[in-house]
Formats: sequence, C-alpha cells, structure tokens
Amino acid sequence: MQMRSTRRCAVASLLWTLIHGQLGAVVVFGPGGADRNASAPTGSLADSGWQWTGHFNAFCGVPVGRSSFLTAAHIGGEVGDRFDWNGRSYRTVGFETDAASDLRLWHVSGEFGSTTPIVLQDLRIGESVMILGRGTARGTPILAERVDDSPILAGWRWGSLDGRLRWGTNTIAHRIDGASIGLYGPLAGCAFDGGIGNDEACISLGDSGGPLFVRRSQEWQLAAIHFAVEAAFNTSETGTGENGTLFDYRGLYRQSNSAWVLEPIEGTSPVPAVFFSTRVMPRRTWLDASIAKAPAAPTLEQAADPQGPFIPAVGSNHDPVARTFTLDPSAGSTFFQLRGTAGLVIVRVHLQSGQVVIQYD
Repeated sequence: MQMRSTRRCAVASLLWTLIHGQLGAVVVFGPGGADRNASAPTGSLADSGWQWTGHFNAFCGVPVGRSSFLTAAHIGGEVGDRFDWNGRSYRTVGFETDAASDLRLWHVSGEFGSTTPIVLQDLRIGESVMILGRGTARGTPILAERVDDSPILAGWRWGSLDGRLRWGTNTIAHRIDGASIGLYGPLAGCAFDGGIGNDEACISLGDSGGPLFVRRSQEWQLAAIHFAVEAAFNTSETGTGENGTLFDYRGLYRQSNSAWVLEPIEGTSPVPAVFFSTRVMPRRTWLDASIAKAPAAPTLEQAADPQGPFIPAVGSNHDPVARTFTLDPSAGSTFFQLRGTAGLVIVRVHLQSGQVVIQYD
C-alpha cells in the first residue's frame, strides 16, 4: 500500500511505503552478512529494547500493559492471533485502535511478567535511538551514476526474506505532524545517511510494528512504533522502478506525484531515505485509557455435575503469567469452567506435587 505525500519535510513530494505486506528488516549500514545485528546487542547498547520486542504474526509488538502489547494498526490482525514474547505464546482477545495515529493496542489472555518502560518526555531532535524489526538482511547493491558516469554505491535492494529480528541505531532528524507529508499522527523521522557508524540502520517493508527506543537516564524506554519509509527508486525516468534502502539518492530517480524525478548531483552531502515512526508520548492519554480496558483476569468455577450449578473454586491460586489455577484435589468427580473474556479454554488438567493444576489459554 502506498500513500501520496504533499511534501517531504519541506523538501519534496514523495510516495511513502507503509512497511507491511511482506517481511522486511532493519537494514544496517556497515558490512556483514545475514547474522549482522541479529542477536541481542551488548556493551553500551545492552538491554536497549531487544528484550522487550515480541513477534506478532510476521511483525513485532512490545508489552506495555499487564495484558496488552503495542504495535502498528495498519498491519491488521485478528482476535485469536498469537503474540510470542519471552518464551511464551499469548492469544489475542481484543484490541483498541487509535483514531489519531497508526497505533493499535492488543489485549491477550494471561499476563506478561513485566512491561516495557515508556517515555515520559517526547523525543527530541538529535537524540540517539535504537530501532528493531524483523525480516531480511540487505540485498544486492544499488549503484548510481555520479561523476563521469562512474557507478557509486547508493544503497541496497530489499533482500530475501528470513523473518529474523535485527537491530540498528540512528538519530532523530524530524519531529512532525504526519499530515504534513501525506501520512498521519505524530511522527519521528530518521535519515539513513551513513553518518553515525556501521550500526546506523533504516527500516524496510515488513518492519511495521517494530519499536524505537531512546535512552533516558540509565534506562532505555519505548518512544515510537515504525510506520512508513521512503523506498522507491529508479535508474531511469520510465518503468515501474524498485524498492530499496538508499543512503544517497543523488543520480537516481525518486517517485514524486506519480512521476520519476532525477535527484540532482549537487554538492557532497548525501540525500538519504527517511523513515518515520509514530511517537508514543503525544498519544499517551489514549494509550493509558486503552490499557485500562484490558479484560479482567478470569475466575475458576467448579461443580459436582457438568450441568452445574458452578460456584467459585474454593482455595484456588491463580498465576496469570503461567495461565494456571492450582488447588487441592477434592473427593469425587469435579468439573471446572472459566469465567471471563470470550474464547477462554482449559487446555490441560493434571496433578503436580499433590495439587490439581488447570492450564488455560
């Protein structure tokens, strides 16, 4: 899906690619293969968001409430889809969609063991950030004619799909209202200009829902959710063009108002692609209200007959993270049921250490 812009940060008219539809990944500037930045960062970047990033269908999400995770709205999804995080798989039971941005909050059955810290102050221009997303390593090189018809590396095509989580860094270059560029919601923009080292990264198709973290004091906090990226390019003014991750458009054609326009070869400064993520802080009131709408925890009921009457199970202990109830066994036959949000199901009943353990989903 594409949306036409009216201007690009007061620079140009472009078509933006909403980053969904097939997998894509964080594309890193520096050298390396498919394993580059595909495991948790270490050193000064340790605990910078990797530990909070879960998988939702082919995309990403982050737990922000006891039973709720945040992602992008335009990736879709259905109640009953799975969210995998921290070694557990959670069934979605409902969602809240922000009418003023691309954010969507999903509710799950059970609870998370912990939740992602969220910024209390909005992103600032020039701040360093960590970005994460799933999919591919970068593809084949994109060459641009610059001087004396000599081809020079300008970026990389989107490569093969592998669905892997990868990370990279960047800095905030823009903080805007998305309506000003043909999108919507409060946005933060980062440029892929190769100016901050080998870990500098850009997002590609499929990275929707991936998080952007910023370090505040001694803690990395969630600040934005990936939304859209400038990706279309062409080597001539005709044809359908291609998609890729460009750190310098000079000498290539960019899509503008449904036409291909040559980016002039002027000066020495690169003309990079820009990606945008939805800023969370300006939508904090909506987010807090939506988290509060998470369904209440289920209750366990029991009866001596499958037709009831069912009453609250006496002496049961609930572990919402493990999604279990435990209680002492009783004499005779006992039948159990759960009361709570629609779709709850008991998946296993067994004895463990002398107690009845009832697992649900």
